[in-house]
Amino acid sequence: MRLKVEISSKIKGIVVPIGFPIAAILIFASLVPEWEPREHWGVLFAYTLLTIFSTFAPIRTLNTILTLNNAVIFSGILLFGAWVGVWSAVVETLILAFLIKFNPVKALANIGQLVITIWAVDYLKNVLDYFAFSPMISDLIMAGAYWFINIVLCALGISYFFQTSWFATVKNMAKGTTLTYLLLMVMAGIGSRLVESYGIYTVIPMTAAFTTMSFVFHQYYDSLNKLHQKVEEVKSFNHRFLTTMAASIDARDRYTSGHSLRVAHWGREIARKIGMSSEKVEEIYVGGILHDIGKIGIEDEILNKKGRLTPEEYDRIKQHTVIGYEIILQAGMFKELLPAIRSHHERIDGKGYPDGLVGDEIPLMAKILAISDAFDAMVADRPYRKGLPVEEALNEIRRGSGTQFDEILAVHFIEIVERLPREELESIISQETQSQKQLQEAIH
Repeated sequence: MRLKVEISSKIKGIVVPIGFPIAAILIFASLVPEWEPREHWGVLFAYTLLTIFSTFAPIRTLNTILTLNNAVIFSGILLFGAWVGVWSAVVETLILAFLIKFNPVKALANIGQLVITIWAVDYLKNVLDYFAFSPMISDLIMAGAYWFINIVLCALGISYFFQTSWFATVKNMAKGTTLTYLLLMVMAGIGSRLVESYGIYTVIPMTAAFTTMSFVFHQYYDSLNKLHQKVEEVKSFNHRFLTTMAASIDARDRYTSGHSLRVAHWGREIARKIGMSSEKVEEIYVGGILHDIGKIGIEDEILNKKGRLTPEEYDRIKQHTVIGYEIILQAGMFKELLPAIRSHHERIDGKGYPDGLVGDEIPLMAKILAISDAFDAMVADRPYRKGLPVEEALNEIRRGSGTQFDEILAVHFIEIVERLPREELESIISQETQSQKQLQEAIH
């Protein structure tokens, strides 16, 4: 794995600071025959002004900032060819280089990736013209190509300079900019066709349209950013609330201090191991925190009884799954966690409780937490007994695989535990959880 990372880093170290500038120089050289500033000084002057304007009128999205100059460059390619696009790219890069701390390597790499994008889109334009595609279809294809090539090359540069994953950078850029970026390109295509049909004066209403769009997007994404901050604040509050609630649940049962958060931890690790989405992983974690919430409804004399429980008392203890289910159901919150709360004591062979579910009738969330719950119950110390050694507890998981526990999940869980360093594993098992500390702080 490390070898692959080193090879990837070396390739980026060649392509970005060396390959991009060399490619730009070669493309410049190929465009020299088309470079006739005396005949096209008006075009160059107009695109210089448009570039300056667009550089200072960016569109801010949730994840990044888009410059309007991409639309200016794209329109230049459509109307006049690659040489105008290259002119705008160079002007923009020089402006930005002097506005911020100048870094010649980054500036050359940025010019290189833009020039390569322009050249590739212009080449595609010539191919589409050769096959006589309609202007509308041709413009849409080129807009998509410009977007794709630009973010791929830009992400490569970001990946090199900031030591990030190239694929993850591409994914994040595409996720955050796709619709806005393509809208800019489409509007640039429409504007170019209007100029082509009705003359240069149509640039005025198009500039006004871009200015309005920039303002609208700024307001829109500013509102989204504020909403996102509020959502994060609510999430943070919910997490603190749930952590304190877990501590309160565990505090009622003196034998299970910190149990809920440890179950949540192992549940989250299993969910990640089997490739669940981040949203589902979070649900599993919260489900682990709340899985024993029904113990609130169990009498203290039963919950904290030192001796062996009578059959009637054990039946009462088993009711905590149903009590917890009813609490969450009536509260109208965290309904996605109901399976975790009601069914985490079900067994694959149907001998569990409260419903005697069999195999795939048991929700995945409950299957995951059943393993987490059982493991922590076995290895954690209790006042009346010492916790089992980890190896013995894992053997119990193996023996229960296919009868008590889901076979595939059991295998994944055993792999997770066996791959952990011994010190880290012992720390997880023996630590006094943050929830208990927070509860004590709240009380005192």
